[in-house]
Amino acid sequence: MRLFSVALFFVCYLARAFDPATQDDSLALVRHFKKPTEPLKPFVDGAIAPNVGETITLMGGTDVYQMHETCEFEISLHFWFPDKNLRFRNVSWPADTVYRQQRPMFFYTVKGDNREGSVPDQREKLEPGIFVLRFGRMESLDGLDRLDEFEKAYGRLLDALMEISPRISLLRPVPFSKEGPAGTFADERNSVLAKYTESIQKLADSRGILLSIDMSGFREAIRGVSVDSNLHARIREKNKLWLQYYRPTNWAFLFGDRQHVPSSRDHKNTEHRWFVEELEKIPPLIEKADEAIWKEVQR
Repeated sequence: MRLFSVALFFVCYLARAFDPATQDDSLALVRHFKKPTEPLKPFVDGAIAPNVGETITLMGGTDVYQMHETCEFEISLHFWFPDKNLRFRNVSWPADTVYRQQRPMFFYTVKGDNREGSVPDQREKLEPGIFVLRFGRMESLDGLDRLDEFEKAYGRLLDALMEISPRISLLRPVPFSKEGPAGTFADERNSVLAKYTESIQKLADSRGILLSIDMSGFREAIRGVSVDSNLHARIREKNKLWLQYYRPTNWAFLFGDRQHVPSSRDHKNTEHRWFVEELEKIPPLIEKADEAIWKEVQR
């Protein structure tokens, strides 16, 4: 009987987790944004031209997630556009692909847990601006047999994002290195990756989307300025704050499916959601961190 109860619990849990009314991780990235009050204008003349104060959102898999630490892309655009006061928000998670972006239950969903005392995700969604995506490297490891599926999935993601903002730029996947224990597979893998890159070019051309250079070009662009330790430190501090807000720990107790338990609430006043209040203190800190970055760039 106990074994049956445990099995029933997990069946119910999985049913809730994959309820399409509350969770669709095939396009989870789209849930992070709210539509603009006025339509945004696409890029012209084949070049990124940010507006003042515009938010640049980074999307991709593990390598894009690691931009939180390296900051190369962010530094380069700040120095290319020092007077634009740009905001960068990285919404990628490790293992994100064009097929699926796994997120916790009720993450940026309008409908939350229906149990008493629970509230839906109350965080402010991102204002649309420029979307920068880099997918294809990890997906190419599936081989050419899945290339058509990759193109269709990436196309669905781009079409969904274009309904929010047409200001999209795609980064070419970085080739596989010939160094290290997997170096012997580099030539074969890069041959397949080249086909995936051609598919990405096709997607960009058919939608009027920019296809930007790979990261090696950005490294050259910031040569001589990437050693600015003050700027790098300020960007990393901002990114740390953003991660605390965007990917808070103990999500289930914040806006997930554990809000109803005592440990989700103040031990003296069970109506007091202290965790939610702590999270609401972070956006002003992120804004101050952005301002510190702009001052550093314009020095």
